[in-house]
Amino acid sequence: MNKKSSIKSNLNRTSTVIEIEMLLNLLQMGGFLDEVILLLSLMAAFAGGDILLLKFGLAITKARERTRMKWVAVSFLIQFGVIFLISSPLFLLGFSGEFDGAPGVIIPIIILCTFIDLNVINVIHQVGLKRSLVVVLIIILPIVFIMVNMGFVLSMSTRF
Repeated sequence: MNKKSSIKSNLNRTSTVIEIEMLLNLLQMGGFLDEVILLLSLMAAFAGGDILLLKFGLAITKARERTRMKWVAVSFLIQFGVIFLISSPLFLLGFSGEFDGAPGVIIPIIILCTFIDLNVINVIHQVGLKRSLVVVLIIILPIVFIMVNMGFVLSMSTRF
């Protein structure tokens, strides 16, 4: 290894260490940033777990169409996108700072999302409505968790 690449390698390691230390300092200060990062990391973990739950649900219901992981991920993104559009009133309430998690707002959205998600799974994977209901019951809770927490994160960002 020549001298130039050795110096470049040491600079890269040093900058990475500095970036990690800066992030740790921000997290140690606590407050709003700590709560938001925790919620965002939980939402990302739930999204990844939900893709695996979708794959598991399709295996349980013995779906024959589009069961490879690529299709399962695309199916999840389509479902998430549709539910994201339906849940947009939660985000609007979050932007305005009025979101308080009232069941009068959340329950109708969950029912509508469940119905549409049931049909999306049936259309994409062609498992039938009864089997789609099993898959929806497995995957709907993490998606609802993600959407409700997105509303809370948006509501928290308007408070500070």
